[in-house]
Amino acid sequence: MHVLTRLALAAGVLAVSLAARAAPLPPDGERLRPLIIGGVDAVKDQYPFMVSLQRLDFGDSDHTRHWCGATLISPSWVLTAAHCVQGATPAGYAALAGATALDTTVRKRASNIRAIHVHPAFNGSTLVNDVALIQLRKPIDSVAPAALLDGGDSGYLRTGRLFDVIGWGNTGLEGEAAAPAVLQTVKTPFVPFKTCREAYPGLQPGTSICAGTEGIDSCQGDSGGPLLVQRRKQWTVLGVVSWGQGCAQAGYPGVYARLADGYIRDFIMATWTRD
Repeated sequence: MHVLTRLALAAGVLAVSLAARAAPLPPDGERLRPLIIGGVDAVKDQYPFMVSLQRLDFGDSDHTRHWCGATLISPSWVLTAAHCVQGATPAGYAALAGATALDTTVRKRASNIRAIHVHPAFNGSTLVNDVALIQLRKPIDSVAPAALLDGGDSGYLRTGRLFDVIGWGNTGLEGEAAAPAVLQTVKTPFVPFKTCREAYPGLQPGTSICAGTEGIDSCQGDSGGPLLVQRRKQWTVLGVVSWGQGCAQAGYPGVYARLADGYIRDFIMATWTRD
């Protein structure tokens, strides 16, 4: 039964609430939130474009309201995972950019989101096309955005390549350390598609990038965050944290929505007005 459950998850038979790394629903219905496994504290301003997508009804501080990761890709636009915002209304969320540590002080935060655009072909069962764009009410001019790769990514998808993955998600530790207020970062190794499909037989070619190894991975609460490479001192986004079987388990890498996939790239180019 344990093996069947894993195969069903990889094939997308289970719902997003069980497969996605955003906010899975356990049997009691209380939402859990995802983290980085095997990482370290990020240095202040190391990743200024990193966004905490805040669910405004979820807590009373920036730390407790953190829902998913996201990336500022231009002053008024944020990239995240579709499963983080499917069915969401702009008034219920806020995008917090430029923070390395999430404030634990009780304080209110108003929505700064104008519109949420979920990929029209997002499949909540298979998690294919798991990307969304968020348009902000006002540009964040004080933060340098990350770049999106212009062109193909095959030159980066090679054995030995290490990606940066960042987030405020589950660290796999105990107690308060499991939900860090300080942004976590980890170098995670590329996993070839053939190897990844051995773990997830239902994985569709070309739609995803797989990365991770035992003890190193993204996890719950990291959903929507970026899979990064650094090119000419510029951070570039290749993928979006999407799903996986457990976190940092041997033989089960993390799965990232692949921005070079044609359907995803076309959606971004058709929706993103830049600024």
